Amino acid sequence: MMHTRYSPTTGNFYPFDLAYPNGLPADVIEVSQEDFAAVLQRPPGHSFAFLDGELAISAPEPEPYAQVAQAYLDSVRSKRDQILNRLSGIGFAAVEEADQRTVQAVLVTRQALLDITEVPAVLAATHADALKQAVNAAYQHIVAQAPAALLGVFPPGELYDRPFHNRI
Repeated sequence: MMHTRYSPTTGNFYPFDLAYPNGLPADVIEVSQEDFAAVLQRPPGHSFAFLDGELAISAPEPEPYAQVAQAYLDSVRSKRDQILNRLSGIGFAAVEEADQRTVQAVLVTRQALLDITEVPAVLAATHADALKQAVNAAYQHIVAQAPAALLGVFPPGELYDRPFHNRI
């Protein structure tokens, strides 16, 4: 039983129970109730077309890795900047107190954080999961190398989409 009509040129459905004083597009095709329901219930972002009268629902093209990587690394840099700001406070206090050991630890940790988006594993990543794993591994290494005096700069819980530690 036919339920509605569809025009590929307009992208609109035209129910049978409505009048169209200006007429219908020349390319309308009849669409079954099942196909109409399938179009309405398709997953977000999926497109549809009627090919030789058959409904075809297509998944969206995946976002190019370069765009995914850039967006992810931008979020890493933003979170990193928050940590660097906290770290600089400890560094300034250490300079004032002439605590060279803490100053040196701040400098080493600062550089490691600045380099986190350029470590070899991050640069070698070719898909989003590998990129996140590489950043997470680099971050975990930085935290593990930091002396106790600096652990307060690293947020507990989740950072860079994965839990790391609860040390503070």
